[in-house]
Amino acid sequence: MSNDNEDIIQTYKELYDVVIPDLDYYLRQIDCRDGCPVNTDPRAYMLAIHRGDLLEGYKIARGPNPFAYICGMICGAPCEMACRRDRVDKTLTIRAQKRYLDEWFGLDREAHIRSLEFSYARGTTNPRPNGLKVACIGAGVASLTCAHDLLRLGYDVDVYEMMPKPGGMLTYGVPNYRLKNDVVYAEIGAIEHLGAKIHYNTKLGRDITMNELQDQYDAVFLGLGLWKSRDLPIPGASEPDIIRGIEYLRVICNEQKWKVGEHIVVIGGGNVAYDVARSSVRNGAKVTMVCLETRDEQTADEFEIEDGIEEGITTHNRLAPKEVVRDENGKVTGLKVQEILSLFDYNGRFSPQFVPNAEFIIPCDTIALAIGQGMDMGFLNGWDKADEFIVDRGIIQTEKGTGRTSIEGVYAGGDAAFGAALFITGIRQGQEAARSIDTDLRETRPYKEFVGEFTELSAHRDKTYLRTNWQLPSNQPPKLRVLNTNMVENNYTDEEVHEQANRCLQCHVSPVFNGELCIKCNGCVDVCPCNCLKLVPLSKLNKDVGEGNLRKAIDNFYGVDSSTMNDEETNNMGSAMLKDEDLCIRCGLCAEKCPTQAVTMDAMNYSFRWIG
Repeated sequence: MSNDNEDIIQTYKELYDVVIPDLDYYLRQIDCRDGCPVNTDPRAYMLAIHRGDLLEGYKIARGPNPFAYICGMICGAPCEMACRRDRVDKTLTIRAQKRYLDEWFGLDREAHIRSLEFSYARGTTNPRPNGLKVACIGAGVASLTCAHDLLRLGYDVDVYEMMPKPGGMLTYGVPNYRLKNDVVYAEIGAIEHLGAKIHYNTKLGRDITMNELQDQYDAVFLGLGLWKSRDLPIPGASEPDIIRGIEYLRVICNEQKWKVGEHIVVIGGGNVAYDVARSSVRNGAKVTMVCLETRDEQTADEFEIEDGIEEGITTHNRLAPKEVVRDENGKVTGLKVQEILSLFDYNGRFSPQFVPNAEFIIPCDTIALAIGQGMDMGFLNGWDKADEFIVDRGIIQTEKGTGRTSIEGVYAGGDAAFGAALFITGIRQGQEAARSIDTDLRETRPYKEFVGEFTELSAHRDKTYLRTNWQLPSNQPPKLRVLNTNMVENNYTDEEVHEQANRCLQCHVSPVFNGELCIKCNGCVDVCPCNCLKLVPLSKLNKDVGEGNLRKAIDNFYGVDSSTMNDEETNNMGSAMLKDEDLCIRCGLCAEKCPTQAVTMDAMNYSFRWIG
């Protein structure tokens, strides 16, 4: 083989890109915490549950989140989607374990008031007034979180709510079989106890204008929500007898009646569509759902789909609504649909292709639309800066991470600012806006302070955590729950929650390798059940990754200039143990089997607070 070919092979040899761990690296290994929009640490409260320290567990769950119980009941749980355990078998049941802690601590207003002392937010529950006033529009989670954080800093906060009760979509968009309004009111009551003054039946643009708010307040936060259902441009769908999902839920969730027929077709495949469908089942109707997407493409949570099937809902996937069919008197008699061959083009853009000659009619007497939400633009009425205020594609143009809008002194968050999202995301946006308001009005510079320390643990770990089966809390039987407008999901028993908490992989624990003790026996590599370890010569490392930090680390450790050394000289100098974090299950076998104790299991414990 020629030297030229050898040079080509050398150029393309396998190199490993590695990361030198720091505090942020170890924090990011706690995937559930990293996946939570407000950085709740589920790992920590699940470990507290397992060891029986429920008060500490509750404090951890409540610390970064003024709506801890709400999230224990209905959070979309991005922490579970991020959970490392999902790479082994099934994700941890994080949301349900939080609910267990919440109910243990208490659900009444007094319990939530006591929980105010556990907040990680800046300030105190009894701050000195700072003389500044802020108006928060809407009594949903984004506005009330913003109010919670500002009140702790001494602000005077008024909340303006267009409905007669607080909670926004918590109250008027989440059915009672998933979340009881009384608990929502109790959690909000704690924020009122802090000093929030809520003005009900007051709609921006109708009862009060932005001009008036800007005259009276130092800053305005818009947490308006998306209260309009999106229309469907097909013949017959614009008539008033076609139910709009958001408006329907607003009535049903307020424990009022909405008359529907015997057979309702719900158009849509997301969580709102299932809320409409499952509420209609409880209203005595036969329910059929029509979805553009396949089952795998539907945006609804899997448990919503499965619960709906159990409750007798029939779902037709890959169907496009074409026309509302009516009789000679104008009454709805069916929905004409057409089968879809594909929904997206090769670029991933929405471009449905229909199956020729595949139209048919689904008989029904009621049709509901649940295909998306929009914003009521009436809040701009009477505002002399309305033309300067930017609304882009139906949502307020808002700076990510700060909540600032195109008008100075006006901030936004929640669905109206960033589009429909999870409640926990709205909570984070309220927190971000509160920090920006305080920064702009008082010129503060808040920062998140992390304090971390490492502790060596026993190499041996009880392996029952790998053998414990995944188990959700039980539901009431379908035949009973379709008759029930109260909550249908049961709480964990003490034994169940203890077992499920034990499934945590403990991602804050990592094997640490001492190169001075290592004899390169490869025993840790051989015993690893996940093949996540690899011992490689130094020449196999990409030393220039991360702006050359790895090369600097090697040179500092060995006291050399590796850029002047060939591969053989580098390899004679040492080796590196690599670990694939995505595969490691923290079993500790590498540390157990090491004959020289070169491998230890170290836990990274940390705390954080907002400072400044």
